[in-house]
Amino acid sequence: MPSFRRLRTSTPDVFVSRLRDLGLLEPGGPGAAPYWNTGAAYALTPELALRWLEAADTLHGLCMQALEAVIRMKDYAAFGITSSAMIGAIERSWQTDRNPFLGRLDLTFGEDGTPKLLDYEADGPVCLPEASYLQWEWFEAWKPAHGQSGDDQENLIYEKLVEMWRKLDLKPRLAIACGGDANDDGAPGDTAERFTAQFLAETAGETGLRANICGMQQVGWDTEDLRFTDDLDKPLANLVKLYPWHWMEQEPNIEALSASRTRITPPAWTRLLADKTLLAVLWRMFPTCPYLLPATLEPGVLSMPTVAKPRRGWDGVGVSLPGQPSATEAGPLVWQAHCPLPRFEDSGTVHAAASVWMVGGAAAGLSFRESPAPITRIDARFVPHILTKG
Repeated sequence: MPSFRRLRTSTPDVFVSRLRDLGLLEPGGPGAAPYWNTGAAYALTPELALRWLEAADTLHGLCMQALEAVIRMKDYAAFGITSSAMIGAIERSWQTDRNPFLGRLDLTFGEDGTPKLLDYEADGPVCLPEASYLQWEWFEAWKPAHGQSGDDQENLIYEKLVEMWRKLDLKPRLAIACGGDANDDGAPGDTAERFTAQFLAETAGETGLRANICGMQQVGWDTEDLRFTDDLDKPLANLVKLYPWHWMEQEPNIEALSASRTRITPPAWTRLLADKTLLAVLWRMFPTCPYLLPATLEPGVLSMPTVAKPRRGWDGVGVSLPGQPSATEAGPLVWQAHCPLPRFEDSGTVHAAASVWMVGGAAAGLSFRESPAPITRIDARFVPHILTKG
């Protein structure tokens, strides 16, 4: 049994209206239920939440040690990196900018409740605004409506973001470039990336930074200034991107990285951190860590049921459970020991995926997503959480 509970509850009308205005009550995909689940919440104790956050901090520290080893040994082949410009950008950023940006550690749990790392979504993780200020707004509306004045929430994401912007020490003007669907002029469409960019721009503004939001298609190159430019063709000292590094290395102008004077956030070494190849590196280096699941790059090596995952996939795309054929068309795979998600029975089965949000390399808050299937995909539903003593 999981060490946390799923509560059937209701969301106050005032917050339901807020969700509707933001489009978060739209289905998460064809035939799916509304994205935000207004009839449930996950409850856990403050002590359990602290245990998860401490596990996440430990895991991040091990990841940084693993990256140090990979870069020192120049072991890039397993990560599918062949571009000399990309390798140069990774090594240069590791030397000059080890400031982590944003990440979401997705967890499952062993039989004794020990957190186990499934994935580290470290390069543009989804549902940041939902996990941060919207989840807190839900809690502030829910608490008085249900008479739960003593409850709390594990959520310092907003505060940690403001602190992170200060530590990054960026120039006052920057651009946040979105991936995802774009309008005819290349500007970001009404997508999750744009929603996240707007939230990041707001938190950056708390520190005096002026963030211009544009689409990745609108980012250009100034051949004289040797900087990337925004949608106004202005050279950028700083560019924050919501666009995976492993996509960027496939762009035709990737060679510009070797000459660029623009500081890109997250730094290029995040390409390694976000690659599931790192799961196998972590297991090889730290096989006694209680928070890691056995993982390998070779099929049939582990003497236990395994899950096959594309090394550069996300949100469950191409993931195969034990007994299912591996989706080799999704690219190179990593095999990880199978540790099922916690399951709850409530008008049907739901599988709960817990996540710890990392901001600036430190644990900052919790979020939950759930789905009827045992694999958490893009159409999973967001469910808020509370800390309770009972």
